[in-house]
Amino acid sequence: MQSTPELAIGEMRSEVSRGSRRGWRVRLRQITGLTAAVVVALTLLGSANVDSFTQLRYSLDAKVDGWMWDLIAWEFTAVGRKVSEQFHQPAAGLTSTDQATLVQRYLARAEEIGALEAQVERIYSEGAGSETGAGETDGAATAESISLQQQIDARRTEQDAARPAAEAILEGQVGAALVEEGITWFGNAFPPVWFTFSEPPMKMVVSPRARITSAHYAMLQPGVPVAERERIEQAIRQEDDLSAYITNIGGLGAYPTLVIDRAPLAWVLSTVAHEWVHNYLTLFPLGFNYSTTSDLTILNETVADIVGDEIGERVLELHYPEFAQSLAARAAAVDAGETAPPAFDFRKEMRHTREVVDQFLALGRVEDAEEYMEIRRLLFVENGYAIRTLNQAYFAFHGSYGTGAAATSPIGPKLEELRSLTPDVRTFLETVRSFTMPEDLDKALEQWRQVATS
Repeated sequence: MQSTPELAIGEMRSEVSRGSRRGWRVRLRQITGLTAAVVVALTLLGSANVDSFTQLRYSLDAKVDGWMWDLIAWEFTAVGRKVSEQFHQPAAGLTSTDQATLVQRYLARAEEIGALEAQVERIYSEGAGSETGAGETDGAATAESISLQQQIDARRTEQDAARPAAEAILEGQVGAALVEEGITWFGNAFPPVWFTFSEPPMKMVVSPRARITSAHYAMLQPGVPVAERERIEQAIRQEDDLSAYITNIGGLGAYPTLVIDRAPLAWVLSTVAHEWVHNYLTLFPLGFNYSTTSDLTILNETVADIVGDEIGERVLELHYPEFAQSLAARAAAVDAGETAPPAFDFRKEMRHTREVVDQFLALGRVEDAEEYMEIRRLLFVENGYAIRTLNQAYFAFHGSYGTGAAATSPIGPKLEELRSLTPDVRTFLETVRSFTMPEDLDKALEQWRQVATS
């Protein structure tokens, strides 16, 4: 087609426009490239100057690589199962007597399984698990170990069938006790009491050597072998100059919470309630700030201990009166002097150990404190308490329970006094749930003392 002046002018304008756009694109790419270069430079500069705290976290996490527990995956499975049980109602139609009986049988089977597994472990540890005798590992189990394993499998099958109902019954019993206390939302305990009988993860606690405090913790998979725990703890001691302690825990305040089933009924009830308290407090400042400071951790754990024990005891008295009466009789016998006190008082000796360790550390005598703890550990072992590790991290973990033998914090006794001054569990929880520092406890305690004397 022949060109016209108008078309030529239009093409020239179009070409100028395209050139202008190309120029802007070039400049834009230059600006973008420069910006990216600056960002990369700053990033590399930052990575070259990682703060010491972050470096320490990397070091500690690397030592437990492969053993970390996946909370999110566990939550998906556990929540799905609990939602399903809300529709199936596994304990529906059972009388209160039948419910109590089912729970007791479930816990008795759990204890039997534990005892049978211990027998199997003994057989293999002694080298009798193979037909060829000690030291051989051809995998051929003896008739005894086969029989024991068959018993274990049969009881596990029964446990799997009974577990949903046992959990639902205990959830209902603890929830009803909370409703009686007035801790409700639209007539029900809130948050709902949800827990699972499951082996909780292990917990690694890390403390500085020069003072006792929980500086870092991590949740590890259940059943980390003892040799591996020892390796991790020693590596942290040698490479990071910190004290580490890896231990089993009886429960975990996830949601649903985790509770072990190989324990006495009274302990199970108090632990279910204890872990529920953590779920409840998470909705308020005290629980939300659980790990902010060691004092807030102690506050959280001690509140959960106090309320958990009280609610657990109430459920025991109402639904399992024979167990409650037995415990009360034993306590009365001790108080009356009819039962001889133990030759070795664990609580007294552990409290004394902590006090001496605190004195050594206050004087800066770290190595003396560690040598003393090892001497005392051997003493506990000699008296039947199989304590594998006794160090600063051990006390950082066990000392977070303010009413425990390893605690020296004044927070425990203060909270116990506060509970004695408040009229009920609901008032106690409503008082403490807004605490964000230990001074809040002192203020509340003073206010309730004035109420008591007015």
